[in-house]
Amino acid sequence: MTPEHKRLTAPVWGTVVGAVLLASCSSPLTESMSDSGEAPQAAQSELAALQNDVSSPTDAAPPKAKPQLIKRANMTLRVEKIAPTLQAVAKLVKTQQGDVVGLQDQVPPDGAVRHQASMELRIPQAKLEATLEQLAQLGTVQNRSIEAEDVSTQLVDFQARLKNLRKSEEVVLKIMDRSGSVADVLKVSQELKTIRQQIEQIDAQVKRLQAQVAFSTVNLSLESAIATTPPQPSLGDRVQEAWSQSTHAVVNLTFGLLGILVWFVVFLPYLIGIGLAGFFAKRFLHKQAQ
Repeated sequence: MTPEHKRLTAPVWGTVVGAVLLASCSSPLTESMSDSGEAPQAAQSELAALQNDVSSPTDAAPPKAKPQLIKRANMTLRVEKIAPTLQAVAKLVKTQQGDVVGLQDQVPPDGAVRHQASMELRIPQAKLEATLEQLAQLGTVQNRSIEAEDVSTQLVDFQARLKNLRKSEEVVLKIMDRSGSVADVLKVSQELKTIRQQIEQIDAQVKRLQAQVAFSTVNLSLESAIATTPPQPSLGDRVQEAWSQSTHAVVNLTFGLLGILVWFVVFLPYLIGIGLAGFFAKRFLHKQAQ
């Protein structure tokens, strides 16, 4: 038996539960069964047998299983147009019994910027290679990569821990049925609650890993082949634009002249006063010269 197998099948919870509960419940159980006429040695022997069932590791080596791999693929495609390619990818994924779980479409503000989009796909692992080949036919592949993570050891470890926890749960349930005092029943109930919480947590981790193994993730990036150029305006559009600009300039000039006229009218009394003062001053100086 390998060290790893011994570690996986080590009776962690079996030993703890058996030792703690045997120590805490042996006295009440012995007293209760003695009152009912059963021998205390028989009860202790039965509890010891239950503990040995949980704590004793199995000698049979587990069969060699197929590696459990979590695969992630990345691909960048250069296509002529993004919109029809997105539709084609969604149709292809549906045909392969997968799902589109993410989409980002970065529409360019003008024709000078390249159109880009990205998609996150979930594909059954058995159909991953075929899906990647079909995606490559939608455009020109810029880069492509596949990463794999082997989680076989984690799954075996989790399953071994689940097996030991479920055996411990059975032992605790049998002890609970035969416990005599209320204190012992409460103590066993708390221990049972802790075991079941750990069973739920490990079972959730196993299901999450199995789902990641069953469905691979594909991160697909799309970019347009060339930046789209805006359409050239027609002759009518150019004439209309020139007319609009010229009328706008005439309006601005008219408002500018009106503004100058208003300023002139407002300051006209001051200008007249200055002119009259200059005229009389000139006449006064002329008379003084004569």
